[in-house]
Amino acid sequence: MSNEHSAITEPSSLMTNLPHGYVMRSFTTFKQLQIDASNILKALQDNENDGNQYLLLLGLSKRSIERLDNRGLSGLVYRFQWEGTVGLIKVVPSNEHEATTDQATRTIDEYLMAMGIRSVDRRWAMSTTYKTTASKGKQADQCFTPPGRCASPGVPVGWPTFVIETGVSESLPRLREDARWWFNNSNGEVRMVLIISIKKAKVEFELWQLAPPNSPRPLTRAYINSLRQRRLPPLVQQAAGTQQTYSHYEVDVISSGVAGAPRIHNAPMVLPFEALYNRPPGPAEGDLVLSEQDFKDIVGTIL
Repeated sequence: MSNEHSAITEPSSLMTNLPHGYVMRSFTTFKQLQIDASNILKALQDNENDGNQYLLLLGLSKRSIERLDNRGLSGLVYRFQWEGTVGLIKVVPSNEHEATTDQATRTIDEYLMAMGIRSVDRRWAMSTTYKTTASKGKQADQCFTPPGRCASPGVPVGWPTFVIETGVSESLPRLREDARWWFNNSNGEVRMVLIISIKKAKVEFELWQLAPPNSPRPLTRAYINSLRQRRLPPLVQQAAGTQQTYSHYEVDVISSGVAGAPRIHNAPMVLPFEALYNRPPGPAEGDLVLSEQDFKDIVGTIL
């Protein structure tokens, strides 16, 4: 995996780092939108789930945004985000993509269950929309919200601590922008974003997080390497304009040509308990160490 993208400091936008061949349309009708999105899905499936999975929409009304946010396209699995009147649809190309995200959450859940954490204290919110204002919102492929941030009477749900963003390999630069969206818009309340980039013979996992507020600018390769020796990301708020994000772990799972026996590079990956739950671990609790076998299980439907 190339290291040239290990740190990002520039502002993010819906139009930034979209893959070659992304589709842009001025919104007209949902019938036409359904056709455009279906064409993207067909092209992906015809090309073994490689290629463009994004549809950029201009001129969306408030009602259209609400409909898209509530699964307004029939027969299609997608994730949606918007800023103002501009929307971005990420078409999910296959059941394997959904299954990979799901298995990642199940793997994490198994570790938490083994620590004795009850199901009510393991809250996943698949494709829940998070909004900073009425004019901006985003869905993740999956996200984890600890009990202290869950909604209660009179108190809205808080930001997740951990987010998963999944896509095809051509979408990797855009997925990194998605990671930055979560950090920027939550002011650092989101602690970790796991990116899963899928292609036929390789699945890449990148765990992104924020550098500490007192880090040098720009982040140097040597400094990033020193940060990678620490497990815990910053547990403080950071305003968007002051943030520097970087890839803390990068694990590659590569086909060996034998089904169920991929090669794993750079495992394990550690998810700090305190970053996930926003509190120190108790006596039977601890950091989650994702092993080579865990990554084999996560990609089991693909490699």
